[in-house]
Amino acid sequence: MKEIHPKIKIAILRILRDANHPIGSAVIAHELKSHGFELSSRSIRLYLQYLEDKGLVGKAMRGREGGRSITPKGIVEIRDAQVFDRVGYTSVKIDSLACQTTLHLAMRTGLIVLNVSTIERDDLLQAVEEMLPVFESGLSMGEHLTFCREGENLGHFTIPERKVGIGTVCSVTLNGVMLNHGIPMTSRFGGVLEYNQKQCTRFTDVIDYAGTSLDPLEVFIKGKLTSVRETARQGNGRIGASFRETPSPVVSNVELIHRKLKIMGLGGILLIGTPNQPLLDFPVQEGRTGLLVAGGLNPIAAVEEAGISTMNYALCTLYSFEKLFHYREMQKRAKDFLDREK
Repeated sequence: MKEIHPKIKIAILRILRDANHPIGSAVIAHELKSHGFELSSRSIRLYLQYLEDKGLVGKAMRGREGGRSITPKGIVEIRDAQVFDRVGYTSVKIDSLACQTTLHLAMRTGLIVLNVSTIERDDLLQAVEEMLPVFESGLSMGEHLTFCREGENLGHFTIPERKVGIGTVCSVTLNGVMLNHGIPMTSRFGGVLEYNQKQCTRFTDVIDYAGTSLDPLEVFIKGKLTSVRETARQGNGRIGASFRETPSPVVSNVELIHRKLKIMGLGGILLIGTPNQPLLDFPVQEGRTGLLVAGGLNPIAAVEEAGISTMNYALCTLYSFEKLFHYREMQKRAKDFLDREK
């Protein structure tokens, strides 16, 4: 079979990535309609065979038909898709994941948005030591995370061989929670936020979500533009953060919901501005108020800054909040985790 159209290929891979289990051609054909492609189940089967031959999907027997799931190579293929096709994709994905967030504040259950990072198993204990001060200083998106061993899944993401997966709460969870309470929140850009004596002072670098195919903090971490370790320990340095806007009439509601989130260990708002006024010199639209939100990958930025290599997948997947644990359990969890590996 000849090379399939790149947009159809990426659409199929994204559908498989977002599924929580192997799915067949009929389901994929139905999902493709939302991407603007109406194809027969037979055509999809041919495309899936092509993608399987390329190592982008794998087969898992499911009744008469072999359901498919995406492989690590397939996920890389999505990330390496042509920038032209993906410009603005981050902004779209933020809105999509926010709409799928189902966290119930009273019951403390439901889906949140998770970032996934991977490190070498031998680096886990040192990584924990680097992450602890970040959580303790309130520079993370809340106080919860999870670990995952090779071959296991965090949402749709499978942890590669000889790696440990670390799941951290993505700040887009905040958008989803607010949306569920009838409060729209617009994510404008991600940036490097400078701290001086534990106070937010200015953004030194920013990337607009509407014009990028990557999460800005992923870029800033690999570009060595952050100093989260120093900020967590001394109150001076640079962390990852995002700039959001919300309608001014609902700011009191935002503050109320954020207080409830903090009680359950999911705080993340660093600063709320004044209605209709610039925040750190960035203007807001008339009738809106700016907010600064901590980057969910800040604990991982500290790990990278300590010389531990990481691979990061922001906005990676939806995950049940009740499966996370509190950061104060990290050291014990890491030791138990490694003991079971022996």
